[in-house]
Amino acid sequence: MRFSGRIYKDDKFWLAEVPMLDAMIQGCTRVEALAMIENLLESLVYRSGCTVTARFKNEDLEVSSSDPHALISLFLRRQRERSGLSLSEVAVRLGAKLRTIRTGNFIA
Repeated sequence: MRFSGRIYKDDKFWLAEVPMLDAMIQGCTRVEALAMIENLLESLVYRSGCTVTARFKNEDLEVSSSDPHALISLFLRRQRERSGLSLSEVAVRLGAKLRTIRTGNFIA
């Protein structure tokens, strides 16, 4: 899965944004902004071995990942947060039962 965004100069900085993932970063150069959006999204995904690749596409940019599920998960999480919903509320709205996964003393 690929997400589109845009990269543009705003005064003296370059801004890179991916609206669907609610992500924006700035850099001193166009290439730096591209590298920084990759780093930002990898930090937000926070999954071992997952790399994010951003590439220029004319005046736009395109973001993809070595693990497409990780980007989809990030997209869903950002949409849920933007809507102000908890996981429980999303489960109720979807008509699903809330699953609790126990891992040692941690509940996810």
